[in-house]
Amino acid sequence: MSLPALDTVTGCLLVGTWASSLLYIYEIIQGSYYFRHFEQDNWKFKTLVMIALFVDTLSILGDCICVYLYTITHAGDLEYLNNIHWPVPLYGFTTGVLAVLVQVFLVVRYWRFTQNTLITLILSFAIIISFCSVFTCSLMLTLYPSIDDRSKFKIPAPLWLVTEVAVDAGIASVLLWEFRKARGILTETRRCFIFRLGSGTTSALDQLTAATIQSGAAAATLAGAALISYYIKPKSNVYVGFLYPLGRVYVITLLSNLNIRKSGKSFSTTDTSSGSEHGQLTFPHWAADGSCGIHVHRTVHTSVHVISVKSSRDRLPATFQSPLQSAAIDRSPEEMEIIANYSSKKQSTLSAA
Repeated sequence: MSLPALDTVTGCLLVGTWASSLLYIYEIIQGSYYFRHFEQDNWKFKTLVMIALFVDTLSILGDCICVYLYTITHAGDLEYLNNIHWPVPLYGFTTGVLAVLVQVFLVVRYWRFTQNTLITLILSFAIIISFCSVFTCSLMLTLYPSIDDRSKFKIPAPLWLVTEVAVDAGIASVLLWEFRKARGILTETRRCFIFRLGSGTTSALDQLTAATIQSGAAAATLAGAALISYYIKPKSNVYVGFLYPLGRVYVITLLSNLNIRKSGKSFSTTDTSSGSEHGQLTFPHWAADGSCGIHVHRTVHTSVHVISVKSSRDRLPATFQSPLQSAAIDRSPEEMEIIANYSSKKQSTLSAA
């Protein structure tokens, strides 16, 4: 009996480990950055990162061992090539664990931000289905290792891949929707107030949006490609090759969302007002707190001053001034600053007189 086409048996696994190795290097860089820059972070997040890194390291080691056994130790062994061996079920278990860790992290983050219980429950239910499906597939691979038994996986394997695509795309979509609404708040605030926001506010929002699109699209694309290849050629390992980098993508998603907090600090601006009291304007800001929740706040505080004139030579009618009322809408920030400084000096002169 001749050997099967090795491109779809061992070649796809080899290419999958190459892609996984490159992503794993980037994952280690991100993990090192996290532990260097967030030493005082909550112990829960540190534990989550350490567990994710450990599980993913175990997963990629299993992937490399699998390729070595197929291509070196049992090269040319037809019976060995026609069966699934322990590294593949190990990959399924570890990838399922990583998916649950990262997806739950993102769903909890979404719930803390929006308090939308319905969407959170739907996503949580899909995560449970996805994990149960991949667990079932891994268990069945240990019981039915032959490639000829792939027909038994018609329900759990597609169910896992479909729910994986749905969850990854769903989480990315709801987060992007909330980011879009937050950007609308920032735009509205700029129209209402003439003071300019700090550049860090929109920069953090742009980075969050980019990270969400990249991570969600990458995971959903890999799962979708695996689903298509499974239906095209079920008695091959092509879909496994597509899924090999999936665990690395999940861990990179987790680390990217944690490391981006460096650019998520809050910004506030205080305007210049006359006298000893100050009017304060706090703009909407994105702040990643200890629970990785993102909050948008908009508050405006104004103060009113009564100017009493003591000198008869420079007698002026008593006026009420407010920091927000003293500037015209069509004036630039530089003009407003000059006007505020002039008003302050004028009041000092009147008081001295």
